[in-house]
Amino acid sequence: MSPDIDPTNAKILALLQANARMSVSAIGKSVHLSRQAVQERISRLEQSGVIRGYRAEVSEAAGPVQAVLTIKIADRPCAPALEWLAGLTGVTSVMSVSGDSDAVVLASLPSLEALSRLNDAVATSPLISAQQSQIILRRY
Repeated sequence: MSPDIDPTNAKILALLQANARMSVSAIGKSVHLSRQAVQERISRLEQSGVIRGYRAEVSEAAGPVQAVLTIKIADRPCAPALEWLAGLTGVTSVMSVSGDSDAVVLASLPSLEALSRLNDAVATSPLISAQQSQIILRRY
């Protein structure tokens, strides 16, 4: 465990992971500390990088279509193709990888139609020799 993660901090982290909107007062009651003591601990965890952010969990039905594309690049060097991929609408991350594929692309798009347009753009590019895409069904 990190030096910042004593048993009380571990419980605070577990509570925040279960409900990032839980009030500091409610956390304090759960860990038997004052609101101020909990706030100081949370601030230290944020400053040390243990807590990197807070997020909302959105229902799959309300959320965007997320996909993973595996890409084979037609020519070397790969940088021009990777930079082109990174600039496409909906692309959130491009990673150069080893193995059968040259790159993995993560995309977040508003609809299946938008994913289809992205797939068409990638498939018809002379920079790309092959691609596969998979829709992300659920994150854990």
